[in-house]
Amino acid sequence: MKTHLLLMSALLYATLASAVENAAAATPDRISVFKVPLVCPAAPQIGCGSASKPILLDLERQPGVLEAWLNRAGTIISVVWKPDSDAETRRNVTAELKEDHATELEGKSRDNAVKDFLSGKGWYRGADVDRLSEEEADIIAARLVRWVRAKTALTKEKSEGLQRAFAETLRKDLTGEYARLNQKPRRLGDIARDYLNEEQIKILKQAIKDEEAIENGERPVPNEG
Repeated sequence: MKTHLLLMSALLYATLASAVENAAAATPDRISVFKVPLVCPAAPQIGCGSASKPILLDLERQPGVLEAWLNRAGTIISVVWKPDSDAETRRNVTAELKEDHATELEGKSRDNAVKDFLSGKGWYRGADVDRLSEEEADIIAARLVRWVRAKTALTKEKSEGLQRAFAETLRKDLTGEYARLNQKPRRLGDIARDYLNEEQIKILKQAIKDEEAIENGERPVPNEG
């Protein structure tokens, strides 16, 4: 366990160090910033990893693009251009981003966004947005268990076990791990049977419907502060 934690810490440090180094190497004239609607519906304090990941990875496959980053809030994408990228290449990429409902920032808004990006803090590149998906999974899992506990007695041990099990499955689903392994995601109702009785399962099913309504924009995220 200790070795695993050390490895995770080393990987996180390497990712953050890479962000700082790459941001420092880029100059403002090689950076374009775009306002994007990639806030996570289920966790509006962070960006949506599953929605932004394919966009970021596709951007980095485009001619002239060196790197593509999403800010933590899910509101801005920063594109770092290769030194030899020309105006036409940049226009083509910008046009594609507009198809994803992105708007290029200009003037003071651009300057502030570029300054924030160059700080190297709170930006995620490509597959790194899986970290946001993992946060989202934890938030959803905690909310589902909280809703169940609000309507039925549940021991601390069962609550914690159920939340861990939900979070693990949701992380694998949101980060695409199940898809990579060609596996079908586990149903939350099936997982819950190890922790809940039939009456509690009914409560959970309604909680899942409520959560789906949040993610579909049909109801607001509850105040969980």
